[in-house]
Amino acid sequence: MKCSSALYDSIINFGESVPPQEFDASFEHAEKADVCLVLGSSLRIPPAAYVPQTVAERGGKLAIGNLQLTPMASLPQLNIHALCDDLMRGLMAKLDIPIPEWELHRRVRITIQKQKIKIMGLDVDQDIPYTLFSRVRIFVRQGTLFKYESKQLTGREFIEHKIPVNDSTGKMDVYIELHWQGNYNEPMYTLRMQLTDSTREVHLFYNPKVRMWREQ
Repeated sequence: MKCSSALYDSIINFGESVPPQEFDASFEHAEKADVCLVLGSSLRIPPAAYVPQTVAERGGKLAIGNLQLTPMASLPQLNIHALCDDLMRGLMAKLDIPIPEWELHRRVRITIQKQKIKIMGLDVDQDIPYTLFSRVRIFVRQGTLFKYESKQLTGREFIEHKIPVNDSTGKMDVYIELHWQGNYNEPMYTLRMQLTDSTREVHLFYNPKVRMWREQ
């Protein structure tokens, strides 16, 4: 699949069947579960609504978190009329489990081969390239001395560029200035590597609250 093509249909619309694998697994778990917590569901659409009902009817504990009453309001031990975020904050505090701050995770692979640099954004879990950058700039330095500066480079799944500098000393560094799509107001981030034939893969994590990247 490439950018600008049709979106992959991975959702279940009203009137469509639940995929068999997920359907069977849900009821298998419902037959074994001691506790079921429902968050934000109206519990009006079968067969998904029957999963918590199954837990309650076989003697398991059921808690429903919804701002309004649901058709199954008589089944649970707890009807909690609160926002899901507030409910989960209270639950995690009771369990004494800290809630980790959400971070945006980006994976970048950079390959340098015969003075040609290739910069690619990848899916975090799979080697699937996708359009991650709005633009990229490349600088080559030897110490404090600038040897080369590219124009703004753009591309789709990857960005490729010929660096017109031959490093015979092994002392030159490439600085890759990454500019993102900006969906989370991400600031630019600069990666550094030696101007030698090599491949580097970097995982970057962005905290939108403080607008800071960290590298891993």
